[in-house]
Amino acid sequence: MLAAVAAVLTGVSAAAPEGPAMMSVVKAKFRLPAGTVVSGSDLVLDRVAASDVPEGVLTDPLTLVGKTLAAPVAENQMLTPLAAADARTSVPHGHVIAPLRLVDTALVALLRPGDLIDVIAADAQAEQATVVAAGARVVTIPQVPDEGVGPAPEGALVLIDVDAHTASVVAHAAASATLSVIWR
Repeated sequence: MLAAVAAVLTGVSAAAPEGPAMMSVVKAKFRLPAGTVVSGSDLVLDRVAASDVPEGVLTDPLTLVGKTLAAPVAENQMLTPLAAADARTSVPHGHVIAPLRLVDTALVALLRPGDLIDVIAADAQAEQATVVAAGARVVTIPQVPDEGVGPAPEGALVLIDVDAHTASVVAHAAASATLSVIWR
């Protein structure tokens, strides 16, 4: 009798359709804000249907560990290399990482790595503002220690990804104008 039940169950399982192809992918364990330096405890490997996986999804969590998130990440979001920006190596060929000092620290607090911005120079002598960098990408907003070596300059520092020519235009404008940004 037991053999007959086993035979029936074997036949049933053989007739059952196979499930979808599965694969392990890297997901965010919980919501992570832009600018987070990713640690292993922020990530989880999860098995999902291969048909639900976006192109380029990561399968090795170590790929992201130590990198900075370029944009916010939702809890349980599958991650791709585009989620992170390595501030020293993520600029395209012909681009540089340029410092941008903004006097308005409240404005800087609104910026996030990955934001696309236009940098605007407003000269007190001129009657209009000028865009000195269009479509610059915010790479990071460095955290400055509370105790400095000397007097700190006013404002907050933002590092942006621009071409070399634009970096020199921004530096020149910073010497004679007040800089601000708008988002794209």
